[in-house]
Amino acid sequence: MPTANLRRMLTRRIGATFAATALCMLPIGVAAHARWFTPPGPWDVPDWSRLWSLPVLVALVVALGAVALLWRLQRLLGDPLWPRPPFLQRLEPSAAAILGVQTAITMIFFATRLQLFVPSIQLPANAFGAIVALVTIAAAFTFITGMLTRIGAFVTIGLVLLAFGFTLPSEVFELAVYVGIALYLMAVGRGVVRYSEDAEEGDSAPLTDWLLPRALDILRIGVGISVLMSAFTEKLVGTALGMEFLATHPAFNVGRDLGIGWFTDERFVSTIGVIEATAGVALLAGFLPRVVILVLWIPFNLGIPFLPAEELIGHLPILSTMYVLLVRGTEGVPPRIRALPQTSEPFPPQRLTDEIEPATPGLASAPAESG
Repeated sequence: MPTANLRRMLTRRIGATFAATALCMLPIGVAAHARWFTPPGPWDVPDWSRLWSLPVLVALVVALGAVALLWRLQRLLGDPLWPRPPFLQRLEPSAAAILGVQTAITMIFFATRLQLFVPSIQLPANAFGAIVALVTIAAAFTFITGMLTRIGAFVTIGLVLLAFGFTLPSEVFELAVYVGIALYLMAVGRGVVRYSEDAEEGDSAPLTDWLLPRALDILRIGVGISVLMSAFTEKLVGTALGMEFLATHPAFNVGRDLGIGWFTDERFVSTIGVIEATAGVALLAGFLPRVVILVLWIPFNLGIPFLPAEELIGHLPILSTMYVLLVRGTEGVPPRIRALPQTSEPFPPQRLTDEIEPATPGLASAPAESG
């Protein structure tokens, strides 16, 4: 592609990114989990008949349009990991540790309140609830210490399945990010290096060997499902829940405060749902994931100063997942597709990128690449 055309295309892409960011900034509460801050009531049950409503149709059209735009821009750029600021590569080695620790903070915080992963899943105030909370804390500590991380990951997936006994299935699917995190840590470990078969913590196993090249995709799909499900269960088909949230937090409807009479609470909730569903579909599609993450970072942080601590703590797993997807975890940042030989894979498998000599005992490494 000629340099001049590439420069013009990049300029348009940056402009589109900032336009999308401005759109996301309008509904300040896009990332707020309405269910976490409303009392239990009939609004907790999504109205699935609204799947055939106009807001859902709009969400579908907008999401498909956004994916088509991302796909086209990726083809024009010739680089699925655009943009590539060099400093991102320096952040990569600690990505798995940040993901594990921040996820553990959330799990421990809610477990000490007899809650499972989120404030809206309440454990029974009896011995069984206490045991589940203790198991959750134990699994979380494996993510903090890096010891027995694979066992902790298996336990975490089991706890997500256990949540079906305490809440609606739709809310359990919102926990898909925890499944993605558990499978990711199961594959790459909690540390900043992956040990070889000779090392105690990194013994190779068929499951982890299968997961390793797919770990980032699993992580991305997990968070995409969580965001998409939240868009439907709390906004698009759970409109009553979103409106109940606005009844106690009216300042979140910034459109009404700006004097836009058309922007009723119902329309505001639907608008948030459309944006959040678009974000979830974009994550699932996987085109230009760095651009998607950079755009999402603003709405996922805007509501934090205006809500209790649960908003920040509850979103730590999603925010740390975004961090891993941005810096590419332990996969490393491969060179641009056009710079690769025709026989090379455009997406190299997950691998270590620390600058460790190959002769170092117990470690498997690959040379670091420029971001």
